[in-house]
Amino acid sequence: MGFSDTGAGSDASRATAERMLAAVAHRGPDGSSWCHHRGMTFAHCALTFVDPDGGRQPFVSASGATALVLNGEIYNHEELRRELRATGARLRTASDTEVLVELYERHGMKVLERVRGMYAFVLHDARTATTVLVRDPMGKKPLYYARVPGGIAFASELTALLRHPDVRATPDVRALAGYLTLQAFCAPDSAVADVRKVRPGSCLEYSGGRLREVEYWRPRLTAEGRPPGRREAAARFEELFRAAVARRVTSTDRRLGVLLSGGLDSSAVAAVAQQLSPHRPVPTFSAGFEAHDFDESAHARAVARHLGTEHHVVRIGGRDLAEVVESEYARADEPLADPSLLPTRIVCRAARSHVRGVLTGDGADELLLGYRYFQAERAIEILLRLMPAPRLEALVRTLVRRLPARSGNLPAAAALGLLARGLRAAPEHRFYLSTAPFGPAELPGLLRPEARAALAGHDPFAEVSRLLDGQPHLTGVQRSQLAVVAHFLRDVILTKTDRGGMRSALELRSPFLDLDLVEYGNALPVSLKLRRFTGKYLLRRVAADWLPGDIVRRTKLGFRAPLAALLREELRPLLLDTLSASALDRGGLFDAGAVRVLADDHLSGRRDTSRKLWALLTYQLWSQALPVHSPSPDCLDLTEEPHRAP
Repeated sequence: MGFSDTGAGSDASRATAERMLAAVAHRGPDGSSWCHHRGMTFAHCALTFVDPDGGRQPFVSASGATALVLNGEIYNHEELRRELRATGARLRTASDTEVLVELYERHGMKVLERVRGMYAFVLHDARTATTVLVRDPMGKKPLYYARVPGGIAFASELTALLRHPDVRATPDVRALAGYLTLQAFCAPDSAVADVRKVRPGSCLEYSGGRLREVEYWRPRLTAEGRPPGRREAAARFEELFRAAVARRVTSTDRRLGVLLSGGLDSSAVAAVAQQLSPHRPVPTFSAGFEAHDFDESAHARAVARHLGTEHHVVRIGGRDLAEVVESEYARADEPLADPSLLPTRIVCRAARSHVRGVLTGDGADELLLGYRYFQAERAIEILLRLMPAPRLEALVRTLVRRLPARSGNLPAAAALGLLARGLRAAPEHRFYLSTAPFGPAELPGLLRPEARAALAGHDPFAEVSRLLDGQPHLTGVQRSQLAVVAHFLRDVILTKTDRGGMRSALELRSPFLDLDLVEYGNALPVSLKLRRFTGKYLLRRVAADWLPGDIVRRTKLGFRAPLAALLREELRPLLLDTLSASALDRGGLFDAGAVRVLADDHLSGRRDTSRKLWALLTYQLWSQALPVHSPSPDCLDLTEEPHRAP
């Protein structure tokens, strides 16, 4: 984190840095430091994986011209270090941070073409009086910023930025509308009007009072040349996947674990990770839900036995989930309406007592069309060629009524039923309209008139349209895939993994989101990802040599929380108190009558409105805690003296 500072590292600057660092102390328990660098104050709290002594941040280049703070890790730092030394560079440490800053001084922003990792970093180049904010291509690490008098302020978490004296905690109503549809405050918006997020794959350059955005990478699904055959594609996919896992495991001497759900994706990651550690079992962690329909722990245990990992099952009941909400959600960085954050937090807390980093299977469903929605989208794409949308909608609803129902997760009937809600929409909108807590048409009835006025001209899908621009020949399935990547992966899933892990200083690494693997997957035709109506075709083919056949063939269950029951039982008192008429009146955003109907319907069992109530509860718990001003005195140990660049 940091901010423009003409005070040359004054006591006031140090006090601001300490306040901001206190808000993110949970992210880095390995020490804190700060420095003033020619008009900028930088601060950092460390969770170290590479050269903990030499790589202390903020880091200043050998020339003294550039200061940098890095959140995350550059996985290919050893390769890049060898290249630097071959050019005559004399490096002082073994850290990835030094490699990054020295490469920047030699190549400028072209360094982004070479680095591979999960990162958000900010640097100040005194040669040009330019501050640059950068976020990795997939958006694995968060980066917030705000304009302040005399410059810019930035932080890895919104809570830290709100402790800067010139950043106001005013809710952004237009961004709230997007949250209620998309489940997250999606970049470049944030929950606060004065604060923005750096987009994934983008850098912001601040100089001379002006801010310029440069997008250096965006997902493209256009294949070039002749598509490979199945055997060739499988061999290349396996090569890149193995390399992706190895990059994350071998870039550090720290022991890493795997979050193992028992599904195909995390099982494949665990298999390769264990192959890379033949003489020592890899720690694996899974959730064991009391609610049977949500529990995959038996599958995870079977995979762990097959691979020979050191397996840990974390038992989770309704009271455990409620405790996370009651103890953490009022202090959450920003509202997120994905209930799977709850079990993620619990498993991550348990994993942190064994390791400081874990691998996950996140990204495989988006890269390789694994969600049931893509199967349904393929069916809709075919059927719309044969019949008009109204007739197809009626057919789907009839089919849904005849398919067996189940209370847990998302079987085919539920996926088809949800998609039917958005059947007449564009393919890139259907996923969100089918899963939205509140569709755009529902918002006027939910918001008070004064809040409703801010919605004029609001388009929750503007960022999706921006990413589709320049890719006019995509199929419906491809347009849907790109839309899911745009927000559900980057703003929901990756926000969940960062927040779920880093609240306990546990770093989550996602091999399926390795840039080389992503670009290869994006260039493949749909038929090599979704074969007939089976998703993740290449992964299933490759993993057949590593995993039991029933795991490879399993239908995806997903990682969710028993939300409907939780709101009716353990969280009922908190729900009624937080969404009471008096509490909503104080917030001034939501119509108390409309919210009361949703709560009464759900608590009485008339209909399941849990997704709507969860989005409202999560937001209200956060907004009621605004503004945040004072740090917890016992959460920051800033013992080092400030050091200034030469």
